Order: sequence, then structure tokens, then C-alpha cells
Amino acid sequence: MDSSIDYDQVKNTLHTLATDETISSSHGILCGFACVKPDLDLSDWLNEILESMDLSNINHKQAHQDLSQIYNNTVSQLNDATLNFQLLIADDSYPLKEQANTLIQWCQGFLIGLGLSKVNTNDDQVLEMIKDFSEISKLDFELLDDEQNAQDLSEIIEFVRMGTLFIQETIQPSKQDYISPDTLH
Repeated sequence: MDSSIDYDQVKNTLHTLATDETISSSHGILCGFACVKPDLDLSDWLNEILESMDLSNINHKQAHQDLSQIYNNTVSQLNDATLNFQLLIADDSYPLKEQANTLIQWCQGFLIGLGLSKVNTNDDQVLEMIKDFSEISKLDFELLDDEQNAQDLSEIIEFVRMGTLFIQETIQPSKQDYISPDTLH
């Protein structure tokens, strides 16, 4: 199942709804929220990123459909056993500075999302990962478009991607991986 989300296609979705959130920060909020709230609902997320939505307005209705698709695809990706999760940020067709800025926005949103449900863990690795995301969210990238910077940014993106999956799995272990002690004989 292909559950990828096209950044270009949804980039202007939130502008239609007159919100200050970018699609990258909104996706980060969704991911952070999903990591700590197992019963997350589409309306929980939309209430955090939108002030209002008028579904009788054709533009708002289309934006709602786009956001619903993002929600469904993201939840599916986060629960995908093949680790098919992707950050909704500018890809390598954009200048490095924009890629980096959308990564920063994503990390800022992720931290907000974690805070919405108050992360409750004493796991040192999770706490360290959250601290790393916080440091990334404060970076001020002035990147030149060159191969070394592109490689470095790619490694940071992969770190954040895998870190997100690690945080979610640690806070909400997959039920499919759970083996009841009663089944072991």
C-alpha cells in the first residue's frame, strides 16, 4: 500500500484556511500527538491546527479532504511494520534552505504535539531523542546548495524520521508485537 503524501500537492492547503501553521509544522503536531495519544482522532488534530472550518465553502471542503488524507496516511505510516513513515517536508527538488526550514518547522510541531498530551515516560533514550529534536528545532540553517550539506541534511532527516518511530514505539508498543506470558508454555 502506498501511503505517501505529496508535499507539493498539500503545501498550500492550510493557507486556504487562514491559519499560521505550515503543512510541515501541522504534520509534526500530528505525529507528536499520535506518539502519545493512542486514541487520536482527526478532530483532535484539526482542533489544534485550525481556528475554524466552514465545510460549505468549497475551498475549505477540499482542504478538509486533504487534511483527512494526511491524517489517515500518517496514522497508517506510523503503524506500518515496514517503517514506511515519511516526514511531510520539502523534498530534494527544493533548495536546501527550504528543506531545512521545513524540517525545523516539523520538529517544532512535533514537540508541540508531544506536549499536547504531556509525554509521560522515564525512558532515557526517548528523553534524549526529544532533547535532540528540540535542538534541531532551534537551528538556523544557512545552507549552500552543495553535496556535503545535502548529505548532512539527509542524515538529520533520517535521524528525525527514525527517532519519531522509536519514540512512538517506546511510548506505545505495538500490540501486534506483544506476546502474552500466558501464551508461552
